[in-house]
Amino acid sequence: PSVPAPSLVGGLLLATANPKAWIAIGAVFAASRLQGLPPVAEAIAKTLALTAMIVAIHLAWLLVGASLARLLAHPVASRAVNLALAAALVVTTAWALLPR
Repeated sequence: PSVPAPSLVGGLLLATANPKAWIAIGAVFAASRLQGLPPVAEAIAKTLALTAMIVAIHLAWLLVGASLARLLAHPVASRAVNLALAAALVVTTAWALLPR
């Protein structure tokens, strides 16, 4: 059966509930300092930079998703892509936690 497309509101709610995004945003705000800027200007600059990154990343995911739409329509291929992305997330997280 046909499944309705997710709504814009649903996507926005999902985006705000993404714990990885909140951790990344917190890390950017806490771990870096823009020298010479007062705190409010620094927060604005970081917010603008993060907003630009969010737009670029979502656009990239949109383009990749649109190009893979036919492949992802097949349950086995969709599951394989899902597992590959999950494995990539685990590997990159483990790599980031390794001592340098």
